[in-house]
Parts: sequence; structure tokens; C-alpha cells
Amino acid sequence: MFCWNFNISAVIFSDTGKWRRQGGFKMSGAESGVIVIGAGIVGISCALHLQKSGYRVTVIDPRGVAGGASHGNAGLVVTGECVPLSTPEMVKALPKLLLDKNSPLQMDWAYAPKMTGWFYRFLKAGTLRQVEHASASLSALLEKAAAAHYELAGWAGCRGNIARTGWLKLFERDDTYRAARIDFDRMERFGVRCDYMDAAAIQAAQPNLAPVFKHAVNHPDSLQIVNPGEYVKALGSLFMLRGGRLVQAEITGLERKNHLITAALSQTERYEADAFVVAAGAWSKKLSADTGTFVPLDTERGYHIEIDVAAEHTVSEPLFWGEHSVVMSPGGGKLRITSSVEFAGLHKVPDFRKLAAKRDEFQRIHRHPLGKIRAEWLGFRPSVPDSIPVIGRANRADNAFLAFGHGHVGLTLGPVTGRIIADLVAGRTPEIDTAPYSPSRFLK
Repeated sequence: MFCWNFNISAVIFSDTGKWRRQGGFKMSGAESGVIVIGAGIVGISCALHLQKSGYRVTVIDPRGVAGGASHGNAGLVVTGECVPLSTPEMVKALPKLLLDKNSPLQMDWAYAPKMTGWFYRFLKAGTLRQVEHASASLSALLEKAAAAHYELAGWAGCRGNIARTGWLKLFERDDTYRAARIDFDRMERFGVRCDYMDAAAIQAAQPNLAPVFKHAVNHPDSLQIVNPGEYVKALGSLFMLRGGRLVQAEITGLERKNHLITAALSQTERYEADAFVVAAGAWSKKLSADTGTFVPLDTERGYHIEIDVAAEHTVSEPLFWGEHSVVMSPGGGKLRITSSVEFAGLHKVPDFRKLAAKRDEFQRIHRHPLGKIRAEWLGFRPSVPDSIPVIGRANRADNAFLAFGHGHVGLTLGPVTGRIIADLVAGRTPEIDTAPYSPSRFLK
């Protein structure tokens, strides 16, 4: 599909390319400058909407556009995923999941002491009342997600990269299906469409799958972006075509004086602006703290592989395999497979052996031969214990705004988050009540 893909390298500024603005803090007017830290889908969406509101915008990211989780994901816009990770059922199952070496949830026990506070909050978030609150909060964002993507893709000329494919969840066993059905019932209470399928319907819909699945549910309103990295790069190209600046540098801190952020700091440079947006994904915790805002952020590490396979030999839409908690997303002559969760922080060396060892299992559910593993990578999902993203003004810096913590729905919610942040920076009232997403909730 056609997307604008201008030569990004021609307009990237190095760490020595300073951009500074003198003058006081002001949030409106064409001369106001905003720095967005992070060039993933959330940061680029913020930048585009801020540009549309008349601001001069600089995006800073050491990896460039889509260098992190915005590249390494299944490419799904999952408009119905409103149930948080922490539920009464998950809280009950958590000890067994953490101790089982074959579980889709893995813990590096050397890292575990650093996560005690996170897990304490995760357990507190697993009450029925909190699940209802989180589901309502996520639903309010998710119902705007598809339109927000189509809006940005329309600006960039790449709406053809988005397809309404649906989102098929498959189960071999009765027990795993019954456990999942609890969450499907929750989704339906919030208006999510769930089309239930038996074995015969599954085979009719996906004839390239082996007849091993007994139950399925399809969410037909979900979308697929076959190459999410290229999609976000197309949005980044549009941002720069419209006069935006991209600086490849690592921001190590924010300078705060008198309830204002005065500069973003790299190891060698100081970048000034009138307002700042922290959208650095899993790397946002320290920068948030520099604004005077504590957020219990950690990372859910996710392993990904791509396997060669002809389109006529695999599934026609993205699927979730309940027993293994993996996502398979077809497109472009390959099958992109993403694993569930590893808790091990940002710095542990990746180990792809466990996911690669499941290749025979992936083959087992296909009628036709799969090809070789052509690529593998590790992504870092920015995760908060209550599954509600952090979107709002910093607690102790009036000109700083936070946009991170989207967990498994970062690609889905990036564009709608960008629209909200632009409204907040401009002093407009967003179309969605932002109270549930405020970082101030962690002060309680």
C-alpha cells in the first residue's frame, strides 16, 4: 500500500543540533514550542495533533521514529480490549502462573524485588469494583480508537494500510475457553461485539488451520495494520513534511524550576521549550519523576518472531491462541507471532529460545508447512498496575504532560491519546473526561 515515506535521515537533527527558544511559558499562539519525548505511535500522534493546533513541535528519541514497541507488535487496533489485566480471576491464578516455568507469564526472580510495589498495586486493582472502573475508562478511549487512526492515516495518505479484519480468539480446551468467557461477558456489557463460533464455524472461516480448536470468539470491529513500523514512520514523515523536527538523542532528565519544566537534558545538550510531553513508553518513569509525578510504571517484555508463510497457507485474520497466550498476525508473506509477558526490566539480555522452541506447536495448528524464522526481536510494553494509561498534566509541573502506560493497547490508543494531549496543552476541554487517566490518581 502507498504511504508517504520521505527521506527521514535528511531532516534528523543529531544530539549536537540544538533547538532552543527563549522566553516565558505560554500555551497558545503559533510561536509556542513543544518538545515531545518519544517517537513511537503515542509521541508521533501527539506531535501531529499539536502541529494541527499551531505549535512548533520537536520530537526527541534516541531510536528515531518507531524504533521501539511501535515496530515490535502484532499490528492490531483492538477496539474491544477493555478488560484490565488485573481481575479477581487473574489475582487468584497469579501465584501459579509466576511459578510455572511453562506459563505465558514469566518472572526474572532477580528482578522481582524491584516489582513488589507494582504487584501490590496490581493485586489491589483486581477487585470487581476496580475492574468495572478500569473497563469503563478503557472503553471510553477504545470507542474513539478506530476513527482516530483513520484520521491520522488520512492525513498521511495511508488509510489503505488499515484493514477491518476482525480479531479471532481460539481455544482447544473447554477449561481455557470457560475461563476466558468471563472476560468476554465483561466486554459485552460494554458494548463489545463477540461472535461465538464452534469447531465447524472455525474450520469454515479458517480452512488453513488444523481442526484442533473447539471454541472461538471473533471481535469483528478490530483492525489490522500489517506493518505497524512502516505505518508509524509514514506518520513521522508527515510530521516532518509539515515542519516538525526530529532529534535523535536520549533525554536523561528534565529540569524543573518553580512548577515549570525549563529544559529537557541529554548527556551533552539542553533543549528548551514552552511545554513538554513525556511519551517515552517504558522509559518514561524517571522523566515523569522529574516532573514531580510518581507513576508505578514497569515493563512487560514481549518476544516476537516472524515466520515465512504464503498467504494462501495461513490464517486470513489475526488470531489469539488461548492455551499459549500468543498472537499470530498474518501479512506480507509472513506470520508475526508475539508472546505474552516477561517481567525482567529494561536491561536483561533477551532470550528467544522459549518462543522459538514453540515453532513445532505453531506448525501443529497449520495444515500447510510454515517456513523459517526470518526475524526475532524484543519489545517493551509500558505497563501500569491498573491497566489505565497515564494521560494528563504532570502533578508538579504546569507545562508538562504525560502520555504513556498503554500496556498492550499502545498502537490502538496512540492517535486518540495524541488528540487528548493536544487539547490539554491548548487549554481545550477534551471530548473524553480525562479524570480516570490523570497521574494524580497515584497520589491516593
